[in-house]
Amino acid sequence: MIPLAPDQAAERQLGARCPVDLAGRLAPQGDLMIGACQGTLPPHLAALLVALPEQDIHLPRSWREREVRQKAWFKAVAGMGQRPDFIARLGDIWMRSFEGADSSTTTYLVSAPFDCADGALPNENAAEPVRLAAGDCGQAYVRQRVYLVGGDGVPQDITAKVMPAAPSIAEADRARHRTREGKISLDHSKLQYGPAMRWFVQYPESPQKTGPHSFSDWNREHLAFVVWNGTSFELRDTVTRAQWPCDPVAPGDKPCGGFPDSGPDAYVLAGSTVNSAVSSP
Repeated sequence: MIPLAPDQAAERQLGARCPVDLAGRLAPQGDLMIGACQGTLPPHLAALLVALPEQDIHLPRSWREREVRQKAWFKAVAGMGQRPDFIARLGDIWMRSFEGADSSTTTYLVSAPFDCADGALPNENAAEPVRLAAGDCGQAYVRQRVYLVGGDGVPQDITAKVMPAAPSIAEADRARHRTREGKISLDHSKLQYGPAMRWFVQYPESPQKTGPHSFSDWNREHLAFVVWNGTSFELRDTVTRAQWPCDPVAPGDKPCGGFPDSGPDAYVLAGSTVNSAVSSP
């Protein structure tokens, strides 16, 4: 369980204002952060956002330089390095750092408007593009990329090297997903606690049961986890509860009883052993 009253010392040292009341500590910011603090971005996150190559992100550097001086929501996350990892949201952009043993080199997962949607044909599998506040592109698709930043401060796009493709799905299972109107999604919400994301199929509310890999009380079907191992992301079939913590709940409420943690989940293990192999859903 994530403690309901973290000291948030790292955030406060950066001048952020953090919630002290119960409502504030349980308040979400989008679907990415619960009980986050508000202030100017941690300096290394701000530097990354400004330094992203102009050809990558469809927001001018001058606009980004102004925006990083505004208040944003962020929180510290226990990581593998000497300083904590951080996750932050600034409008439609969010970033998550992954510190390593070498404090001069940091990996970042960045979700931003990387693909311009102007003139592009609609894609039924893509989320709606976001309208952009500045630049030559009017609207763009938000994607995730992985950047490595060394001592020179120049971000290198290493997505193809360290981020695995979505799990493969047998054609029969794809047909079943379409018949049930299932939508494949990647859940980033637990990055605020640990190193993992999750591919899953979401079905509309229905009295029907999902397939053999169903989990939770919300008509979902497991595909795979995506876990940071210190040097790259890898697909795993299972994770430990420490890697996939439940959202905090109010005192007296059932642990792991909030959305989306309620219900059985055979893929989150209580022990410390995980399976790196990905099953075929």
